[in-house]
Amino acid sequence: MQRDNYSLLIEKLDAFIRKFYINQLLRGALYTVGTVLALFILLNVLEYYFYFGTGVRTAMFWGFTLLSAGALYRWVALPLMHYFHLGKVINHEQAAQILGNHFTDVKDKLLNILQLKQQANNAIYTELINASINQKSEEIKLTPFQAAIDLGANRKYLRYALPPVLMLLFLLLGAPNIIREGTKRLWNSTTKFEKPAPFRFMIPLDSLQVVQFGDFDLKVEVEGRALPNEMFLDLGK
Repeated sequence: MQRDNYSLLIEKLDAFIRKFYINQLLRGALYTVGTVLALFILLNVLEYYFYFGTGVRTAMFWGFTLLSAGALYRWVALPLMHYFHLGKVINHEQAAQILGNHFTDVKDKLLNILQLKQQANNAIYTELINASINQKSEEIKLTPFQAAIDLGANRKYLRYALPPVLMLLFLLLGAPNIIREGTKRLWNSTTKFEKPAPFRFMIPLDSLQVVQFGDFDLKVEVEGRALPNEMFLDLGK
């Protein structure tokens, strides 16, 4: 009976620790989505309008890559590793401290049980200590440890992830060239891209016909945000 009570307590603590890291994982995923997408959109918009040089684009590309990798590791990979007990994980005493902030009447009892169990392994009054552990475990065994963590509370962190997601969808539907061209130039950061002229020349097809040896009037149309002051025509060399 003593062993069952203590084992149940440890199982509940382990379940609480797993939920603790699931909570961190959910929150970290929202942080990561918000941070990475916001930076992705910002860099694409800046590159689309300003046509940075290769050095600036290279710095932007690697800066984005490193920051995204750092956010993914810190906010997603670490909690996931800790969930599977990889790396430094909070111990039962630390979990008891966290639980004590939610269940004030449990903190001292829970810590005392854990301390008594450590003493029981090297004490001459092992049976007496185990009896005390059993009694204290009985008093708190109905306490729902996992209720101390509300996974639904992470909904408030949607304010970090949702705006960048909506902005990205808006750009993909309303102005896909910003994302397509910006991403293309950032990905090919070492390639030089010339900023296109604010106008373009158009030659109607029907203007390219003339009677042999006759005079030829070249008709050219210009459209764009600005018009050129001059136009030159190269004939042969």
